[in-house]
Amino acid sequence: MKSLPVELEKSKALIIVEIIEYVPDSVVIKTIIKKTTGNISAVSFDSGERLEEKNSPFDTFFQIIDGRAEIIIDGHSKL
Repeated sequence: MKSLPVELEKSKALIIVEIIEYVPDSVVIKTIIKKTTGNISAVSFDSGERLEEKNSPFDTFFQIIDGRAEIIIDGHSKL
């Protein structure tokens, strides 16, 4: 898994599909905003890749731009 530790430039319009890329057999995470109150990250998954389950004190928002994903929340599958 590859992640960039710094935020993207502030006060700039972002087009998500232009700031993150697909990498074969990988999950790529690019941090857009990183604060003590929560983070916003863009994530790309190659087919068949996944993230392990984790708990977070913050809400999580998913937007599927290309393809399909199974998201499991509190043990319930959301397709």
